[in-house]
Amino acid sequence: MVRKNLLALDIGNDTIKVVSGSANKKNIVINEYGIVKTPAECVNDGMIIDTAVLSKVISEAVKTHKIGGGALVMTVTGTGVITRDIVLPKSTEQEIEKMLEFEAQQYFPVDLKDYTVDFKVMENMGDQIRVLVVAAPNKQIETYINLTKLLKQQLAAIDIPSNCVLKLLSFSPLYSDETAEEYAVLDIGRDTSGVCFFRNDVLKFSRILLSGVSEVDSIIANKYNLEFKAAEELKRSFKGFNSQSDSEDKFNDLGEVITGALDSIVSDLNRFIEFYNSRDNSNNVEKIYIYGGGSKLKGITEYFSSTFNMPVLPFPLLKEIVYKGHKEREAFEQDYPFLINAIGCLTRAFK
Repeated sequence: MVRKNLLALDIGNDTIKVVSGSANKKNIVINEYGIVKTPAECVNDGMIIDTAVLSKVISEAVKTHKIGGGALVMTVTGTGVITRDIVLPKSTEQEIEKMLEFEAQQYFPVDLKDYTVDFKVMENMGDQIRVLVVAAPNKQIETYINLTKLLKQQLAAIDIPSNCVLKLLSFSPLYSDETAEEYAVLDIGRDTSGVCFFRNDVLKFSRILLSGVSEVDSIIANKYNLEFKAAEELKRSFKGFNSQSDSEDKFNDLGEVITGALDSIVSDLNRFIEFYNSRDNSNNVEKIYIYGGGSKLKGITEYFSSTFNMPVLPFPLLKEIVYKGHKEREAFEQDYPFLINAIGCLTRAFK
């Protein structure tokens, strides 16, 4: 079954990604997309602070980029969104709902009366099942519902980024070998980063890292006494960790400054890789795919590869993704790392 077009919204602290499209058996079709700057003080750690301003910016982006409408699918993230893996006896969805109604609280360090709880069966394991349970603050969900009303759209779903990536990989697998393969997918954002661990394209574990590339901008700004915007521009002009700089250049140690600034992401990710590997003797992360704004930093894949001693690659442009918009193909490929979560939302169009 192919639904009508969906309008996917991925709202980050730094940018808002708006994507219109649909999906069928063979392809995920992107009709058009737009990426716009998130207005200052409108979003904080996944919580929408000013829905009125945000709705105007999104509506303007839809108009400017000539993005078609459709039922709305949004991603919700932030440190307030909690996920847990729970193993239960094999059950129907109705039975799982009943069990979680009485048992979910023991798995979460918060009062679930203030949270919206949902679940997804991830794996069948004989007489047991592994269930991903998500708890999102009611106040946060309410801001997304209010935004939907201001945009005058029908809300189809609110999803989390890890499930969007899972849906994308379920539609178009990265894994195609006979041998078991485990890898991490890292979404490097401005203030936080999301990491998912997969075995053969099955989501096994996910967490939010409390570090992002804003740390790089802050350290560059402090080191060279620059305004934050100038620090961002300097970071964008960085040619890579192996590039040669004139010894007289005041920024000739920029590579060292950036590697130091990336230490938080490296340390957090390494800690979660070690934790994931320790959960089960068979767990062994062999590869990392990266996307998001931070993945655009020149030389980051090579630096991470040498740091983690494993292949680190850009999240691939899947052959099943078809772009039919007005932008040049090169522009779309440049923007693709920002769009992964929103594109994953579009797979909901196919059932």
